[in-house]
Amino acid sequence: MPIVPLIVELDAEDLQCATIFVDGFVEGKPYRFVLDTGASRTQLVADRFLDTLESKGEHRSQGVFSQMSQRIVLLQDVSVGPLRGTSIEASVTSDSEENVHSLLGMDLLRGHRLHFAFDREVLIVDEEPFGPDLRALEVDDRYHLYVEAQWPTTVASCVWDSGAGMTIINHEFWSKNKDLFSEVETSIGTDAAGIRGTSTTYEMRSMLIGGFQFAPHHVAVVDLSAANSTLARPMDIILGYPTLRQANWFFDVPQRLWGISRFL
Repeated sequence: MPIVPLIVELDAEDLQCATIFVDGFVEGKPYRFVLDTGASRTQLVADRFLDTLESKGEHRSQGVFSQMSQRIVLLQDVSVGPLRGTSIEASVTSDSEENVHSLLGMDLLRGHRLHFAFDREVLIVDEEPFGPDLRALEVDDRYHLYVEAQWPTTVASCVWDSGAGMTIINHEFWSKNKDLFSEVETSIGTDAAGIRGTSTTYEMRSMLIGGFQFAPHHVAVVDLSAANSTLARPMDIILGYPTLRQANWFFDVPQRLWGISRFL
Protein backbone atom coordinates (compact mmCIF):
# COMPACT_ATOMS: atom_id res chain seq x y z
CA MET A 1 0.00 0.00 0.00
CA PRO A 2 1.55 3.39 -1.01
CA ILE A 3 2.22 5.37 2.17
CA VAL A 4 4.09 8.49 3.20
CA PRO A 5 5.40 8.58 6.81
CA LEU A 6 4.33 11.69 8.70
CA ILE A 7 7.01 13.36 10.83
CA VAL A 8 5.11 15.09 13.63
CA GLU A 9 7.08 17.71 15.57
CA LEU A 10 5.21 18.88 18.67
CA ASP A 11 5.28 22.52 19.69
CA ALA A 12 7.33 22.80 22.87
CA GLU A 13 5.16 25.71 24.06
CA ASP A 14 1.83 23.91 23.51
CA LEU A 15 1.86 20.12 23.14
CA GLN A 16 -1.61 20.18 21.57
CA CYS A 17 0.01 21.83 18.53
CA ALA A 18 2.46 20.38 16.00
CA THR A 19 3.95 20.71 12.54
CA ILE A 20 3.62 17.78 10.11
CA PHE A 21 6.63 17.15 7.85
CA VAL A 22 7.31 14.68 5.02
CA ASP A 23 10.59 13.81 3.32
CA GLY A 24 10.98 13.88 -0.45
CA PHE A 25 13.18 14.80 -3.39
CA VAL A 26 13.47 17.67 -5.84
CA GLU A 27 15.28 16.56 -8.98
CA GLY A 28 17.02 13.86 -6.95
CA LYS A 29 18.02 16.14 -4.07
CA PRO A 30 16.54 15.47 -0.58
CA TYR A 31 14.15 18.03 0.93
CA ARG A 32 11.94 18.09 4.00
CA PHE A 33 8.51 19.68 3.48
CA VAL A 34 5.63 20.75 5.67
CA LEU A 35 2.67 18.72 4.39
CA ASP A 36 0.38 21.65 3.63
CA THR A 37 -3.13 21.14 2.27
CA GLY A 38 -3.69 24.85 2.88
CA ALA A 39 -1.07 25.80 0.25
CA SER A 40 -2.15 25.79 -3.39
CA ARG A 41 1.47 25.82 -4.58
CA THR A 42 4.60 23.96 -3.44
CA GLN A 43 7.11 26.31 -1.84
CA LEU A 44 10.85 25.85 -1.34
CA VAL A 45 13.36 27.72 0.78
CA ALA A 46 16.11 29.13 -1.42
CA ASP A 47 19.41 27.25 -1.60
CA ARG A 48 22.37 26.98 -3.97
CA PHE A 49 20.59 24.58 -6.30
CA LEU A 50 17.39 26.63 -6.53
CA ASP A 51 19.42 29.80 -7.07
CA THR A 52 20.69 28.29 -10.35
CA LEU A 53 17.16 27.92 -11.74
CA GLU A 54 15.69 30.54 -14.05
CA SER A 55 12.83 32.60 -12.64
CA LYS A 56 9.53 32.08 -14.48
CA GLY A 57 7.67 34.94 -12.84
CA GLU A 58 6.45 36.13 -9.49
CA HIS A 59 3.81 34.68 -7.15
CA ARG A 60 1.85 36.85 -4.73
CA SER A 61 -0.28 35.37 -1.98
CA GLN A 62 -1.85 36.29 1.34
CA GLY A 63 -0.81 34.52 4.54
CA VAL A 64 -2.46 34.66 7.93
CA PHE A 65 -0.23 37.53 9.11
CA SER A 66 1.35 38.87 5.92
CA GLN A 67 1.45 39.21 2.16
CA MET A 68 4.06 37.21 0.26
CA SER A 69 5.85 37.81 -3.01
CA GLN A 70 8.10 35.01 -4.26
CA ARG A 71 9.79 34.06 -7.49
CA ILE A 72 8.55 31.05 -9.50
CA VAL A 73 10.83 28.29 -10.80
CA LEU A 74 10.08 25.25 -12.92
CA LEU A 75 10.96 21.94 -11.25
CA GLN A 76 11.30 18.96 -13.56
CA ASP A 77 10.66 16.35 -10.87
CA VAL A 78 9.29 16.48 -7.30
CA SER A 79 8.54 13.29 -5.37
CA VAL A 80 7.38 12.35 -1.88
CA GLY A 81 6.92 8.59 -1.65
CA PRO A 82 4.24 7.66 -4.23
CA LEU A 83 3.42 11.32 -4.87
CA ARG A 84 5.21 12.64 -7.92
CA GLY A 85 4.96 15.73 -10.09
CA THR A 86 6.79 16.83 -13.20
CA SER A 87 7.11 20.34 -14.57
CA ILE A 88 5.97 21.83 -11.26
CA GLU A 89 5.90 25.61 -10.97
CA ALA A 90 7.03 26.12 -7.38
CA SER A 91 7.54 29.33 -5.45
CA VAL A 92 10.88 30.05 -3.81
CA THR A 93 11.29 32.12 -0.67
CA SER A 94 14.63 33.70 0.13
CA ASP A 95 13.76 33.99 3.83
CA SER A 96 16.19 31.80 5.79
CA GLU A 97 14.61 32.27 9.22
CA GLU A 98 14.37 29.13 11.35
CA ASN A 99 10.56 29.14 11.25
CA VAL A 100 10.38 29.19 7.42
CA HIS A 101 9.99 25.78 5.79
CA SER A 102 9.51 24.26 2.38
CA LEU A 103 5.85 23.34 1.78
CA LEU A 104 4.35 20.46 -0.18
CA GLY A 105 1.17 21.97 -1.59
CA MET A 106 -2.02 20.93 -3.34
CA ASP A 107 -0.36 21.09 -6.77
CA LEU A 108 1.09 17.65 -5.92
CA LEU A 109 -1.76 16.42 -3.70
CA ARG A 110 -4.92 17.39 -5.57
CA GLY A 111 -4.92 14.53 -8.07
CA HIS A 112 -5.05 11.82 -5.38
CA ARG A 113 -7.15 10.12 -2.73
CA LEU A 114 -5.58 11.07 0.60
CA HIS A 115 -6.12 9.06 3.79
CA PHE A 116 -4.56 10.84 6.77
CA ALA A 117 -4.13 8.09 9.40
CA PHE A 118 -3.02 10.10 12.41
CA ASP A 119 -3.16 7.05 14.68
CA ARG A 120 -0.30 5.53 12.66
CA GLU A 121 1.25 8.84 11.54
CA VAL A 122 1.07 7.97 7.85
CA LEU A 123 -0.58 9.37 4.72
CA ILE A 124 -2.04 6.55 2.61
CA VAL A 125 -2.19 7.53 -1.06
CA ASP A 126 -4.86 6.41 -3.55
CA GLU A 127 -6.49 3.90 -1.22
CA GLU A 128 -9.90 2.71 -2.38
CA PRO A 129 -12.81 4.27 -0.44
CA PHE A 130 -13.87 2.14 2.51
CA GLY A 131 -15.88 2.30 5.71
CA PRO A 132 -16.73 5.94 6.22
CA ASP A 133 -19.95 7.45 4.96
CA LEU A 134 -18.56 9.80 2.35
CA ARG A 135 -19.86 13.33 2.06
CA ALA A 136 -19.66 15.93 -0.69
CA LEU A 137 -16.38 17.86 -0.51
CA GLU A 138 -16.25 21.51 -1.51
CA VAL A 139 -12.97 22.52 -3.14
CA ASP A 140 -12.29 26.07 -4.31
CA ASP A 141 -10.14 27.23 -7.21
CA ARG A 142 -7.05 27.08 -4.97
CA TYR A 143 -7.90 23.54 -3.87
CA HIS A 144 -8.71 24.46 -0.29
CA LEU A 145 -10.66 21.58 1.29
CA TYR A 146 -13.83 22.84 3.01
CA VAL A 147 -15.76 21.02 5.74
CA GLU A 148 -18.31 22.28 8.26
CA ALA A 149 -18.16 22.41 12.06
CA GLN A 150 -21.44 22.51 13.97
CA TRP A 151 -22.62 23.61 17.39
CA PRO A 152 -26.24 23.75 18.57
CA THR A 153 -26.43 27.48 17.75
CA THR A 154 -24.16 27.96 14.72
CA VAL A 155 -22.25 26.42 11.81
CA ALA A 156 -18.71 27.34 10.72
CA SER A 157 -17.10 27.10 7.27
CA CYS A 158 -13.71 25.45 7.82
CA VAL A 159 -10.61 24.91 5.69
CA TRP A 160 -8.89 21.59 6.49
CA ASP A 161 -5.23 22.59 6.70
CA SER A 162 -2.54 20.03 7.50
CA GLY A 163 0.01 22.84 7.38
CA ALA A 164 -1.56 24.68 10.33
CA GLY A 165 0.09 23.80 13.62
CA MET A 166 -2.82 25.33 15.50
CA THR A 167 -6.51 25.71 14.73
CA ILE A 168 -7.27 29.34 13.82
CA ILE A 169 -10.59 31.11 14.44
CA ASN A 170 -11.47 34.18 12.39
CA HIS A 171 -11.95 37.16 14.71
CA GLU A 172 -15.34 37.94 13.16
CA PHE A 173 -16.65 34.43 13.92
CA TRP A 174 -15.23 34.58 17.45
CA SER A 175 -16.84 37.97 18.15
CA LYS A 176 -20.26 36.60 17.20
CA ASN A 177 -19.86 33.35 19.16
CA LYS A 178 -17.86 34.20 22.28
CA ASP A 179 -19.82 31.67 24.33
CA LEU A 180 -17.96 28.89 22.45
CA PHE A 181 -14.54 30.00 23.74
CA SER A 182 -12.74 30.46 27.05
CA GLU A 183 -9.44 32.39 27.13
CA VAL A 184 -6.23 30.52 27.95
CA GLU A 185 -3.26 32.80 27.13
CA THR A 186 -1.56 34.97 24.53
CA SER A 187 0.55 33.06 21.99
CA ILE A 188 2.75 33.68 18.96
CA GLY A 189 1.91 32.01 15.63
CA THR A 190 3.70 31.72 12.29
CA ASP A 191 2.20 31.91 8.81
CA ALA A 192 3.40 30.37 5.53
CA ALA A 193 5.82 33.26 4.98
CA GLY A 194 7.43 32.67 8.35
CA ILE A 195 5.95 35.90 9.70
CA ARG A 196 5.20 35.64 13.40
CA GLY A 197 2.17 37.35 14.93
CA THR A 198 0.59 37.58 18.35
CA SER A 199 -2.79 35.99 18.98
CA THR A 200 -4.83 34.99 22.01
CA THR A 201 -5.24 31.29 22.73
CA TYR A 202 -8.65 29.98 23.74
CA GLU A 203 -10.17 26.61 24.48
CA MET A 204 -12.98 25.95 22.02
CA ARG A 205 -16.03 24.00 23.11
CA SER A 206 -16.78 20.56 21.69
CA MET A 207 -18.04 20.62 18.10
CA LEU A 208 -19.49 18.22 15.55
CA ILE A 209 -17.63 17.48 12.29
CA GLY A 210 -18.61 14.73 9.88
CA GLY A 211 -20.99 13.20 12.42
CA PHE A 212 -18.35 12.98 15.20
CA GLN A 213 -18.11 15.01 18.40
CA PHE A 214 -14.65 16.57 18.72
CA ALA A 215 -13.24 17.25 22.17
CA PRO A 216 -12.52 20.81 23.37
CA HIS A 217 -9.06 21.97 22.36
CA HIS A 218 -6.83 25.01 22.02
CA VAL A 219 -7.37 27.52 19.20
CA ALA A 220 -6.02 30.97 18.33
CA VAL A 221 -8.17 33.95 17.31
CA VAL A 222 -6.79 35.92 14.34
CA ASP A 223 -8.24 38.49 11.96
CA LEU A 224 -8.49 36.56 8.68
CA SER A 225 -10.18 39.37 6.75
CA ALA A 226 -7.16 39.97 4.48
CA ALA A 227 -6.87 36.29 3.56
CA ASN A 228 -10.65 35.97 3.20
CA SER A 229 -10.79 38.92 0.80
CA THR A 230 -8.98 36.76 -1.76
CA LEU A 231 -11.28 33.73 -1.39
CA ALA A 232 -14.63 32.96 -3.03
CA ARG A 233 -15.72 31.24 0.20
CA PRO A 234 -14.45 33.00 3.35
CA MET A 235 -13.04 30.90 6.20
CA ASP A 236 -14.56 30.98 9.68
CA ILE A 237 -11.99 28.47 10.91
CA ILE A 238 -8.70 26.99 9.70
CA LEU A 239 -8.66 23.47 11.12
CA GLY A 240 -5.12 22.72 12.29
CA TYR A 241 -3.34 19.95 14.14
CA PRO A 242 -5.22 20.10 17.50
CA THR A 243 -8.43 19.35 15.58
CA LEU A 244 -7.03 17.08 12.87
CA ARG A 245 -5.23 14.71 15.27
CA GLN A 246 -8.55 13.64 16.82
CA ALA A 247 -9.52 11.52 13.79
CA ASN A 248 -8.35 9.74 10.64
CA TRP A 249 -9.58 11.60 7.54
CA PHE A 250 -10.20 10.42 3.99
CA PHE A 251 -10.33 12.86 1.06
CA ASP A 252 -11.02 11.82 -2.52
CA VAL A 253 -10.04 15.14 -4.03
CA PRO A 254 -10.68 14.28 -7.71
CA GLN A 255 -14.18 12.92 -6.94
CA ARG A 256 -14.92 15.65 -4.35
CA LEU A 257 -15.72 13.28 -1.46
CA TRP A 258 -14.58 13.08 2.15
CA GLY A 259 -15.21 11.23 5.38
CA ILE A 260 -13.80 10.33 8.78
CA SER A 261 -12.55 6.75 8.68
CA ARG A 262 -11.84 6.46 12.41
CA PHE A 263 -12.41 8.67 15.42
CA LEU A 264 -9.47 8.57 17.83
